Amino acid sequence: MSENLRKYPRNPSDGYLRVRTSISGVAYTVSLRDVSLSGAYVRTVHLPVEGEQISFEILDEYGLRIASGQGTVVRVVSVAHELGLGFAVQFEKDLDMAMLDFLSAIEEEAESALL
Repeated sequence: MSENLRKYPRNPSDGYLRVRTSISGVAYTVSLRDVSLSGAYVRTVHLPVEGEQISFEILDEYGLRIASGQGTVVRVVSVAHELGLGFAVQFEKDLDMAMLDFLSAIEEEAESALL
């Protein structure tokens, strides 16, 4: 069994990031599966390399940038898995609590709309 090395609990999220990888330099928009103050799991078929540096922009519901940062890819899921294809990123600098609340609220709004 793998040891849980997370500093903070994860919150489900349906938020979006615009990601730019250090190798390709091409920007693409991805959806979040979950987020914490120090990182996130990103759902995408465009997989970076583990250890790769990325820059990202957190987008609002209109696709406008509301924050940005850098991080390191710490896990890549490249085969069918319960998480879905994607990667985990550890943020260079922790999110502030307001941004975490914003990204977590997106998931809560989506769940409320289904009821």
